Amino acid sequence: MFKRVLYEISVLSPSYFGAVMATGTVSLVLYVNHLIIPALLLTFLNLAMYIILLLFLVIRILKFPRKVEQDLKRSDLGPGFLTLIAGTDVVGDEMILLFHQFTLALTLWITSLVLWLTLQYYFLLVLILREEKNGFKDVNGLWLLFPVSTLTISVLAVDLSSYLPSMIYAGLITYFMGWIIYLVFTVLIAFRLFLSRVSVEEMIPAYWINGGFPALASLSSSLMVIHSASLHSIPILHTLHGFLEGTGLFIWTYGSWWIPLLFLLFLWKHVVRKVSFLKYDFQFWSALFPLAIYDLGTYFTGRVTRIPGILLISYVFLYVVLILWIYQFAGLIYNVFVKLRKPIDGIT
Repeated sequence: MFKRVLYEISVLSPSYFGAVMATGTVSLVLYVNHLIIPALLLTFLNLAMYIILLLFLVIRILKFPRKVEQDLKRSDLGPGFLTLIAGTDVVGDEMILLFHQFTLALTLWITSLVLWLTLQYYFLLVLILREEKNGFKDVNGLWLLFPVSTLTISVLAVDLSSYLPSMIYAGLITYFMGWIIYLVFTVLIAFRLFLSRVSVEEMIPAYWINGGFPALASLSSSLMVIHSASLHSIPILHTLHGFLEGTGLFIWTYGSWWIPLLFLLFLWKHVVRKVSFLKYDFQFWSALFPLAIYDLGTYFTGRVTRIPGILLISYVFLYVVLILWIYQFAGLIYNVFVKLRKPIDGIT
């Protein structure tokens, strides 16, 4: 059993913190819809998952450093480590919103900022300096974690501004920074999808992030608009009030345009090309997070703009996201039990 666990840790995907991102966001969706008890249950579960995955990551670094190093140097796997940043921010959001733990949430924000500065620039250097390059064939959905991990820092900073008003500046700066990074990477993603042949295997769930980031940006801008009513000492927030509301709605509509296309690509992969959806795929956490954040972003965009129908979309997506989360989490539990009972070659 112990050897089996160690083996699974050794081959653990860097993207597994996507499960923390998705579960935490679902808990926040439940919270804003006043489903407090389910939100608390998912928050405790998410905190446990976060701690377990952190422990696994430390064990992997100490016991299997070569494998970690190899993952860090791969353009198709390395960016998955950025889910650690976003996952940390989502846990911070849960701590500040559900438990009002400012100090803990601020500590998590500082941790994610340090990780962001370290990992983002490391991977950018890897992408630039690597010797083997295959053009747009190298681009994949995980690259969208660059802007996503920037925006999660923004959202947590805005939430922290309720206790420390100056944090709104960090939220504002990283909001615009996330926009710029997204504009760079979404162009690369568009070239990859529209101008290069995409196989079934290459249509990974991480491409859903292209629909999730716009909702994350609209969430950040909407929260800043809401906070501007109480942060009278931050003049720039009032100056940018209309701009933030407009850009939030603008990027939300772009994300809403992507969502149907992503559903069609999902049907193409699993219905037309008959790739089984019943088999557990950890990468689907990377699709569940964008759907959950789209629901959350839609909710706050509807509150800020008061455009009829937008809040209705968020209520519908609430049930979609819940069903998908239950399905994915059940698959995770089943997969854990199956793998623990499965022998490793040469190990009894």
